Amino acid sequence: MLPDYPTVSIVVLNWNGKRHLAASLESLVALDYPQARLEIVLCDNGSADGSADFVRQRFPSVRVVALDRNYGFAEGNNRAARLATGEWIGFLNNDMWVEPSWLQDLLAPLAEQPQLKCLASRIKTWDGSALDFIGGGVSFHGHGFQRDHGESSSIHDKPRRLLFACGGAMLIKRDLFLEVGGFDPDFFAFFEDVDLGWRLNLLGHDVWYTPAATAFHRHHSTAHRIEPHQLGVLYERNALAMIYKSFDDENLAAVLPVALLLLNERALEHARVDRSAFAIPGSEASGETTGVTPPNVERPAAPTLVARGRKILREQGVGVAAAKALRQPGKWTLAGLRPIVEQLRPKHFVVPAMAMSYWVGASEFAHQLETLNAKRAWIQSRRQRSDAEIIPLFVDPFYANYPDPNFHRFTRWLVRVQGLDHRFGAVPD
Repeated sequence: MLPDYPTVSIVVLNWNGKRHLAASLESLVALDYPQARLEIVLCDNGSADGSADFVRQRFPSVRVVALDRNYGFAEGNNRAARLATGEWIGFLNNDMWVEPSWLQDLLAPLAEQPQLKCLASRIKTWDGSALDFIGGGVSFHGHGFQRDHGESSSIHDKPRRLLFACGGAMLIKRDLFLEVGGFDPDFFAFFEDVDLGWRLNLLGHDVWYTPAATAFHRHHSTAHRIEPHQLGVLYERNALAMIYKSFDDENLAAVLPVALLLLNERALEHARVDRSAFAIPGSEASGETTGVTPPNVERPAAPTLVARGRKILREQGVGVAAAKALRQPGKWTLAGLRPIVEQLRPKHFVVPAMAMSYWVGASEFAHQLETLNAKRAWIQSRRQRSDAEIIPLFVDPFYANYPDPNFHRFTRWLVRVQGLDHRFGAVPD
């Protein structure tokens, strides 16, 4: 039992989710908590389905903050937090419902650990049949994951310290949330809760998991309306931004090149690129990589007319190539030019949008570097804990976020070659 009841503001962020709001808000209005100490806020991210008016009419006790457009999960919640009045700020997805005791159960650890400032709720599926969130981790290249997601039970479902709380059902001291910058608004959505938790831990604040408090989730009711390749850009960009801000100088120098190489490899694997099409004919046997022609290997034949023509065009330009062609009318007939034209025609390969999303995500990360440098400087200048203290909370630094076995083999090889196994532990087979 709590010694007293702190004031709490619970924010439900919404974007065109009117169909979910009745169940969610009814459960919050029914919370077993002193009404004078509780504020429920519906923050509407520019919905076009009448969500804000529905809540005003159906739930007059709920405060409605109507934003002019969709600011995403991160900035939408930040804006609501700045307007909230509670000592604690809670975040609950619009497609969740909670039991009447949820808020008191979530705050209960404060009775024995009053220093806690961030509390994570357990999340189960809508009907309670499977686990959604009981804690999670992050790979060294920045991809967050949920532990034992989809299982009916878990040995890890017990109170403990976490790297992060799921942003869909959590509580945090409002002044601390604002002090550390809230969710990174440049993330828009996805991994913003992992990023916040990692930042809190670096700054000396524990995140505590409370399985006694359970929220029930429909899962991805908003994300499914976004194209997979658009989600892919968010995942890749945000993962890179998170590790860039959070690792110390030494670990970042080791990790960032590997993270970029893994991103590139995932893109190539996803595109199913025929890499042999990019190999120089005979290069593997000609010794070109060392400058030495191996014995018993036939030397390449003299360049063909087509090859010479392409070389002149590439190195000396169209004018020179045309002049030389005119001086050799017997060789440069229309029939003779046709194979040259065909050889010079640009090659095209079809790349799936999902594969392209990896490269676009890396590009967006690059274009954010000026802002990221300022954020990194702020965090690193205030860190209270070393990377060595934080890494055990990663759970599985080598978490595989792409299922292809070729990618797994490449990852294990690259990690060993670059010495990351010495930083994060042995690479699993």
